[in-house]
Amino acid sequence: MNILILIFNQYKYKQFFLSCVHTEYYGNILILKNPKILKSTIVDNQLSINVDDVIPYNNSQTNVSVKFDKKNKSLLVHKDQDLIKVKKNKLKSSKNKHKNDAKDLDSIIISDEDLFSNNSSSKSSLKSRKVLLKNKKNKNKSQIYSNSIIEANSVLDTVENESDINTSLKDILLNNALSVKDLSMKINIPEAEIITYLFLSKSISATVNEVLDLDVCIDIVKHYGFNLISGDSSKLDFHESQLDSNFTSNSIERPPVITILGHVDHGKTTLLDSILNISTVSQERGGITQSVVGYETIHLFDSKQYKLTFLDTPGHEAFTAMRIRGAQITDIVLLVVASDDSLQDQTRESIKYIKDMSLSCIVVLTKIDKSSTNIDNIKDSLSQCGLLCEEWGGDTIVVQVSALTGYNIDSLLSKICLLAKSKDLHADPTQLASGTIIDAVLDQKQGPIATIIIQNGTLKVGNVIASEYLFGKVKSIINSTGLRVQQSFPSSIVKVLCFSALPRAGSHFYCFKNEKAAKEYNNNFSRSCNTDISLNSMNSRIGLDTNVNRKQLKLIIKADTQGSLEAIVSLFSTISQSKVQINFISSSFGNITSNDIDLSIASESPILAFNVNVLPQINILLKKNQIHFKVFHIIYDLFEYVRTLMLNLIDPDYSNVLIGNAVVQNVFRTNRGNVAGCIVSNGKINQDSYIKVYRKNLFIYEGYIKSLKFMKNDVDEVVSPSECGLMSDFYEWQKSDLIEVYEVVIQEKVL
Repeated sequence: MNILILIFNQYKYKQFFLSCVHTEYYGNILILKNPKILKSTIVDNQLSINVDDVIPYNNSQTNVSVKFDKKNKSLLVHKDQDLIKVKKNKLKSSKNKHKNDAKDLDSIIISDEDLFSNNSSSKSSLKSRKVLLKNKKNKNKSQIYSNSIIEANSVLDTVENESDINTSLKDILLNNALSVKDLSMKINIPEAEIITYLFLSKSISATVNEVLDLDVCIDIVKHYGFNLISGDSSKLDFHESQLDSNFTSNSIERPPVITILGHVDHGKTTLLDSILNISTVSQERGGITQSVVGYETIHLFDSKQYKLTFLDTPGHEAFTAMRIRGAQITDIVLLVVASDDSLQDQTRESIKYIKDMSLSCIVVLTKIDKSSTNIDNIKDSLSQCGLLCEEWGGDTIVVQVSALTGYNIDSLLSKICLLAKSKDLHADPTQLASGTIIDAVLDQKQGPIATIIIQNGTLKVGNVIASEYLFGKVKSIINSTGLRVQQSFPSSIVKVLCFSALPRAGSHFYCFKNEKAAKEYNNNFSRSCNTDISLNSMNSRIGLDTNVNRKQLKLIIKADTQGSLEAIVSLFSTISQSKVQINFISSSFGNITSNDIDLSIASESPILAFNVNVLPQINILLKKNQIHFKVFHIIYDLFEYVRTLMLNLIDPDYSNVLIGNAVVQNVFRTNRGNVAGCIVSNGKINQDSYIKVYRKNLFIYEGYIKSLKFMKNDVDEVVSPSECGLMSDFYEWQKSDLIEVYEVVIQEKVL
């Protein structure tokens, strides 16, 4: 039986153990029989005191005598002294251990220069030392220093990359307004610092979600030392939109993508109708194109059938973004110019895209059947813009057509096929599909539907597709004729149902083998790459001339597609907002919902919808809550309506027009006040005229006439050289006072 000898100094512990177990007690020694271990601690023998050194005992001894002689008593005294000596040694060992810890800490704490010197010896000295579990105090210290080392290493990595980050951010392209939050992400400056700068230097109070005009953004980036890159968004986006379609062993010839660009009403859609033998002009609201539409046709050229993909783009000013997207994904541009007109604004804009992007171009002169054509002047204007026709020694193809009679349509298609053949367009249908999202719409029954163009590879039902932060599995594919297909090939324009939310129009998409790869693409996508302004971030737009007292027009905008909403916001941004600020409470696409109605009630904002159908139950709620609601099908009708709402918020301005003069001849005192008896020297005096009174060439009063009499009769007008009596709020009339009479004219309101 093992005998465990314990030392107790207090009587209560003795009594406790005596009452618990059968024991014998002698002096300060308590002898336990059959003890049980309640708690055991494993101690490292290298750094602690051995139990055998403290209480040596003979393993062979099995019985302990309870009677002790004097020799044994002296032996116990010596053992007590040895125990005290061991405790002292233990304390000394603990002190030495603390000293060693301090030395180790000194070796860990090095200078800042050593920390950032990035040499292996310094890094090795930063390793945390191993500590005993029972020494909790030293263990905590070690953890603190270990955490400091980790932070130091992360700082080291940050410093190593800091120069690269600063270099990449020094050059910046700004082409539109940005919110404080977006600008902060773009230039890597804290939002609070930008807001502080605006308040202290420009006296502008801004929040993180408020939008800064382009001039304010430029001022901020210059203040922080950034270099503005000259260029436009179309050129930048074009370089980013280059998708991999390298020639491989599986590459085949792909159909060309032809985009039709030009000014409004120059016959773009009519030309496309003539090519496709369809009639879409009659189906368009107001006879104008308000979205990007894709069509496919086949033309026989040189005994070979060529598939051609056409994109029809809007020609109105508001749809600039749509035209840019059409130019980015095209192979050939058909620049449409009406032969009875000249180069207009959107025509010159399209020429700029052609030159900047180095696009192949065919100039199509429409309406050639009209008698009043201006072909030579148009060719001269084209040459001044850098498009010299082949007849004049240039390389620009010019074709004269008549969409109504079909004149030269086949010749135009043949030239398109010949140009496409010379470009050697190819794609690999064996690869996973990639391309560009043209537009997106939120369907009430099916959900988000994206209109895409496949630029390389083959898209199949079941493929995993990703775009920026979204990914999903392709559930259905609808081709340009409205039929559901299982797969689609390069240069095809299709509608796909796959995303859980609406993707950004103009963004690229890629297909992946599995969802894991698609998620990885989403995670690696850089949010800072997106320079477009959010559709909901137009609220409280701030410029350098910001007027804190200007009124606000609250609006809730609903549109059919993302492209339409983008055009609406772009068009509204052209309106001067120095007097009235447009505040989008909400701007979204899709049908009107009950949430829109609740938001309208809470914010007292009208709901303006564009090409949106109103459900019967929603129409009932609109009427029940008497909400200001209106649906538009032509974007410029919406534009003019919003301008009218803004003008109604402006206080009228008045101007005073001098219409006559009078001289006071006498003053009459009545119960109602003093009456000035006057003679009209020139012009006339009206009953509600505005007057200014001068005495000895000093201005003394201005106000309105309250009463005008002629021969004791109330009259509306007295003309020169008649006499009259007039009353006003002025009672200190004197003879010879001069009166100037003005007619108050309300000026036309302007924004």
